Amino acid sequence: MNYDFPLSSDLIEQGDIFMNIPCVAFDFSGELSVLEEGAKPVNLTWEEIVNDKKDVAAILGIDSVPAIVATQTCDAQSKEYVTLCQILELSEIKPFREYKQRTTKRLAEELITQHRKMPGFFYLPPDSKVGFSDRMAVAFANTIRVRRKSLEKFVANRKGRLNKMAYEHFREKLSHFFHRYAWNEWYILNKEEIEAHKEYCTYPPNKLFDHQK
Repeated sequence: MNYDFPLSSDLIEQGDIFMNIPCVAFDFSGELSVLEEGAKPVNLTWEEIVNDKKDVAAILGIDSVPAIVATQTCDAQSKEYVTLCQILELSEIKPFREYKQRTTKRLAEELITQHRKMPGFFYLPPDSKVGFSDRMAVAFANTIRVRRKSLEKFVANRKGRLNKMAYEHFREKLSHFFHRYAWNEWYILNKEEIEAHKEYCTYPPNKLFDHQK
């Protein structure tokens, strides 16, 4: 219902869904196993590697994940790199952790309201042909960069593409997610209004503006 199925000869487009994209599990807060020529792996911190000012080969964990092309179509067909966003099971999105226990009516309501309220995810319904046996979601914050030529050689793992209606919604949500600007909306309130407001009245002084203290 939400997907088209391009031919293997079709060029890569924004909204293409790939399976088994490599996602590096990288944590530089601890030590990394670094391979040095002619020697066994050694454990170094990222600070030590940076201070040494040289390229290294390290042992990193890699997950195999589904992902969707986020790069605009014209760039996905010409630039050196393509950015994809990881696709998660819907239960990994906080408001839906226990969605399987909800009634169909409540789930339908929450899919609409949360999709409207949460800019960071995009819902993908199940479809066995595209490879989704369960409800899924795009996590816009979880990006993966791959070389375009590598992705083109991996095109057999492209299992589907968003259809016109879903793609237009995806494109709008994606652009909204990346052009948001955070601001302190409560700056317009004075001290009396802050103290009366149920959400902001418990804020510590360091979160308030001078005119609100």
